[in-house]
Amino acid sequence: MMRAGWMLICCTLLLGCQAVEQEKGVLRVGLAQMPITLDPRFATDAASTRVQDFVHRGLLKLDDHFNVQADLAESWDHPEPLLWRFHLQKGVRFSDGSSVDAADVVATLEAVLDPALSSPLKASFAAIASVQAEGDDVVLIRLHKADASLLTRLNLGVLPESIAHAPHQAHFTIGCGAFQLRSWTESALTLHRVADLKENVEGKAETIRFSGVKDPVTRILKLTRGELDFVQNDLPPHLLAYIKAQDLQIQTRPSTTFSYIGLNMQDETLKDVRVRRALFLALDRNTLKQALFADLPELAESVLTPDHWASSALPHIAFDPKQAESLLDAAGFPRDADGTRFTINYRTSTDPTRLRLATAIAAMWQEVGVKVSIESLEWGGFYARIKRGDFQVFSLAWVGITDPDIYRWILHSEMWPPKGANRGRYSSAQMDAWLDEAASLSSQEERKRLYALIQHKMQDDMVYIPLWYDPVIAVSGPHVSGFEAKPDGSLSGLMNVRLLH
Repeated sequence: MMRAGWMLICCTLLLGCQAVEQEKGVLRVGLAQMPITLDPRFATDAASTRVQDFVHRGLLKLDDHFNVQADLAESWDHPEPLLWRFHLQKGVRFSDGSSVDAADVVATLEAVLDPALSSPLKASFAAIASVQAEGDDVVLIRLHKADASLLTRLNLGVLPESIAHAPHQAHFTIGCGAFQLRSWTESALTLHRVADLKENVEGKAETIRFSGVKDPVTRILKLTRGELDFVQNDLPPHLLAYIKAQDLQIQTRPSTTFSYIGLNMQDETLKDVRVRRALFLALDRNTLKQALFADLPELAESVLTPDHWASSALPHIAFDPKQAESLLDAAGFPRDADGTRFTINYRTSTDPTRLRLATAIAAMWQEVGVKVSIESLEWGGFYARIKRGDFQVFSLAWVGITDPDIYRWILHSEMWPPKGANRGRYSSAQMDAWLDEAASLSSQEERKRLYALIQHKMQDDMVYIPLWYDPVIAVSGPHVSGFEAKPDGSLSGLMNVRLLH
């Protein structure tokens, strides 16, 4: 496969490698998938979320450790257990010139909560009882019940009151971010910087053009030829050697995307924690990431990255096939005459990378006597089965995890399918109690203490087999300087890069 990739690259370069003249002030970005919408009330896919960061601002934003920081709100307080009060910055304007005030924030949140609008974000704000403007500069949010994750979600882009209740218009929006939507065609989305005399924009992009280029080889070739200036992620590891040999800048860092193996804890074989732990011990994760992913991922022990404020240091579980064999013997699964202990079904998608990973894992489990039947399904059919809990074993990834409430979503006994994402049907009264308490506390210190208990118990009970944090891979052309990759894959740093000519 690597040789075929190189041959394709070489052939394409021979057919046409002429550099394209740089457009002054224009930054050209290649995306594997184009955004679906720039309407913050409806944006749920990664591409939409990342591009709308240029156009919209929320009451709050998250820093690199996922702590909440001021954005449109310059300050906030919590005068009552079920009341939050936000004081807005003065002088902020939408791209149409109108001022941002409390009525716009109220209208945006009310629209998301409006059943008639059918926003996919409605459930995320279900704890809100009412939103009220107190003059032009103060917003009051009253809750039905305590919601410790509310502040994290208030990075929702604020719309002008005049359009906040309008039906979904995917290709039209007005925001108060640094850029405004200029045009959206079938092949490209163009943003133009909003004039701001207070900001030094010399040398920065006046225009950012996002183009959809699904094939990763084509994206890199366009970058090499000067047709693009920047690409990030969705790049197979076998292209990295070629990228490093070009006049390109490459950055990698661990991301907030957590790859894991899911296990059905109601299954007769897998309900024994000794079996689940044995399957983990039989995996040489270092070899897997070196052989399949150019050694770029960082091994994980839990969902949250180590630099998250709620993360807890967990013991590293090392590859130990002998211990795995002992646990399987103790669990009542000795090898039979042909060396097999039992057979499990491993579901995965038809994606070549995922299929190679499943095949490598199956080979490692075979070494300890576990026979694996791999079932690969097209994405829609595969994901539908996983969402309803129809599996023994599967592998997937949680993408862009920033909120520790993810643990409630994937561990609480009330979150069995179809209500939530506890697809392995894990159940623990103690875990439920910790999760409920963590969701209701306003003290970050107390929440961190509870999340440490939650993460340790999750590891002890081997609810999931953690693999690694997928890497962020950012590649810049020779005209771009100063981009810093973010763990959540955000592209917002492109607003401040320098364009070289």
